[in-house]
Amino acid sequence: MKRFTAAAAACVIIAGALSGCSRKPAGSGAQVTSSSATTTQEETEQPDPLAVTETTTTVTSTTSGTTAATTSTAVTSSAPKVTEQPDPLGGGAFSYDDNGAVVFDAPPADENDAVLISAAQKLFESACKTYWSYMINCPYELDYNSYIENDFGWQYYKIITPGITTFADVERDYGKVFSDRYPNDLATNYREHEGAVYAINGDRGAHLYYSASKITDIESRSADEIVFTVENYYDGSDFGDESYSETDTFSAVIDGDTWKVGKFTLPY
Repeated sequence: MKRFTAAAAACVIIAGALSGCSRKPAGSGAQVTSSSATTTQEETEQPDPLAVTETTTTVTSTTSGTTAATTSTAVTSSAPKVTEQPDPLGGGAFSYDDNGAVVFDAPPADENDAVLISAAQKLFESACKTYWSYMINCPYELDYNSYIENDFGWQYYKIITPGITTFADVERDYGKVFSDRYPNDLATNYREHEGAVYAINGDRGAHLYYSASKITDIESRSADEIVFTVENYYDGSDFGDESYSETDTFSAVIDGDTWKVGKFTLPY
């Protein structure tokens, strides 16, 4: 029995050593087609990194007094979570508002660089989540049996969420986190048609090797915008490359005590 226990312990130690060496350090680095049947997609929260969740919805159609129920499955891809950088003041300097913009309790100009970088980290995380929700998935309920097509055959499905009937409604919601100072990409995924808005639900997967993003420095600042450096980290590639990082630019547009997203590129 003692010999068996010692052997098992040795296996555990070896497995632990291999696990600790599995990650390498990062280096520097309009035709219209429609149907009367309605299918709705429930809005879902984004789960764990690269997780895939299934939402099952039921379609009910009535013909000649007979009711038949069918079931369809919608698969929604989820954005990776961005590594959080804690507020050095314990969360007392700023917070998210109800939409995901960053709000300061005191004028941001009174804060030191460490607090500003920490606030930018939180805003960057909100930017990733919001961009993924609007441009990769869709935050609204869709009727998958009512759609229009563009010249390339892409299908845009009718939004049936109450209150979303124009492209301006989508821009208004997106603008709760993103500043209108810079152009957005919404026109690629959303189109108006005969009193309704139609959307593409891209449903793609995230970058397989994306690991995390970190705001590292302040590049420049003015009275109404601060530009930051963001380092995006990746765990190798399909070709067996070592871990690496890429530098990008991110900015916060200042409106009083509120920060919204300015310059931004989704890192995955």
